[in-house]
Amino acid sequence: MDLLANLAGRVHRTLQLSSETNQWKNKDLIPLPPDRTNWSSWDFLYLWSTVFFTTFGWQITSSLLSLGLNVWQAILCNIITKFLQTAVVLCVGWPGGVWHIGFTVCSRSVFGMWGSYIPVILRIFLCIIWYGVQAFTGGQLVAILLSAIFSGYHHMQNTLPESAAMTTKQFVGYIIFNIVSLGLLWVPPDRLRKPFRFIASINLLVILGLAIGLIAGARGGSLGTLQTSQRQDNLGWTFIHGFAVVFSGNAVGMASHSDFSRFARRPGAQVGGQLFSFLISGNVIPVLGIFGTAAAAKMYGDVNELGLWNPPNILQMWLDHHYHNPAMRAATFFVAFGLTSSIMAMNSIENGVSGGMDVAGLYPRYFNIRRGSYLLAAISVLVQPWQIIANGSIFTSTLNSFGVILFPLMGTMVADYYIVRKQKIKLSDLYRTHTSGIYWFHRGFNWRAFTAWLVGFAPSIPGLAALNPHNHGIPIGLTYAFYLWPIAGFFASFVFHAGLNFFFPPEGLGAVDDEHNFHETEYSQRSDELPRQTVLTMEKGGQGVDFRS
Repeated sequence: MDLLANLAGRVHRTLQLSSETNQWKNKDLIPLPPDRTNWSSWDFLYLWSTVFFTTFGWQITSSLLSLGLNVWQAILCNIITKFLQTAVVLCVGWPGGVWHIGFTVCSRSVFGMWGSYIPVILRIFLCIIWYGVQAFTGGQLVAILLSAIFSGYHHMQNTLPESAAMTTKQFVGYIIFNIVSLGLLWVPPDRLRKPFRFIASINLLVILGLAIGLIAGARGGSLGTLQTSQRQDNLGWTFIHGFAVVFSGNAVGMASHSDFSRFARRPGAQVGGQLFSFLISGNVIPVLGIFGTAAAAKMYGDVNELGLWNPPNILQMWLDHHYHNPAMRAATFFVAFGLTSSIMAMNSIENGVSGGMDVAGLYPRYFNIRRGSYLLAAISVLVQPWQIIANGSIFTSTLNSFGVILFPLMGTMVADYYIVRKQKIKLSDLYRTHTSGIYWFHRGFNWRAFTAWLVGFAPSIPGLAALNPHNHGIPIGLTYAFYLWPIAGFFASFVFHAGLNFFFPPEGLGAVDDEHNFHETEYSQRSDELPRQTVLTMEKGGQGVDFRS
């Protein structure tokens, strides 16, 4: 028995991150010290541009063509959406730049110490799905890259059934992509800014070259008015459907902005990069993707039937039609290599890091961002992402489902920070469960926030049934409401949460930490005024900081 007890104790000490962690904090969850808050506007520009300079930036708007919109309609839809997305991300990301805490900890101030587990678990689930989808896209690119090099790999016999929605080559590429991605997930997120500068620059050229090559191959023509798929609804509702797809497609990344704005060297340092990335990068690359997809459709056929909204499928067409052309094989290799590196970078930041931080928030004693992201990557295989990516309509429906849940959540959090709390947070109470803490609410749950969130997404629940193509007889009104609800849900939750807190205000509004909590020296209303030594003390275990559990 003593031997087993000693072995269990040794395993526990090995798994536990350090003796200074507790149920609510570890090094990745506390406010970042000054030596880790060194990102400038340029770093945020490259960070978020990396997201758009990928197959994702191409996929999300090119999938609008599968709905039946023509090129110019899809471009207009994307431009309108990007302005609204920019307003949301600026609001969501600002608290991270001021207080240097991420979504996981911010949610405690809104939903309560125990209540925060619910939105955190939800975002973990969404990150798992999105990580898997992007990893499989990366696997498709790896398979194409290997096919361009090795003739034997290109002609590998497919041993998987048609119902698998992937080939043996793609499955092998998927495994390779996941293994290589583990190396990038090992790197601490604050050290990723330099690699992203290189990756973003290279992949802008790759996306530009791919689009120009396709347009040249199609010999231009009237691509702007080309309708590449049959529209299933009238133009107005198809346009609104497209708006919902683009708006919801960035939902997970938009909710993650405070996870990275916390690295800002000063409040507002992230704003310039966010504005440029969403308004410029977020429009240029999708426009290239739309024209490139339209050109591919002109050459090869229907966007939805052939999956031409997805760049790996276009590259596969190149190999299938021009494999014995050395120039085309070389072009395919370089495009696939560039897109693979970009999607690996995007997947690591938007899904790996953010999801890993959420896992760390659930089990701070045993999980940091790195361990959490590894767990997320492993679980993502179980969602069978190849089934989601196989069909454009399933892909767009999945994106919609993200938005109707996450945007009401973001609306609740934005209202709480700006309207209810007037941008003031008491940091020390975010790391303790003592009933005197202002974020304890009622037994650790803030009923106001959950009520507002429920009001924001409940009306869209019946419309979720329309996502299943086998469900027939769904009233068209429910489907239309589902299309509208990402943005409508955001404002519904925002207004309802502000109203509930006006009539039923919680305790501690306007409270911030003072010298009783931070003994080192004077601390006022912003974490940027917290001295270096105090933050370092928090990082080493909280001596001098009242983090009672």
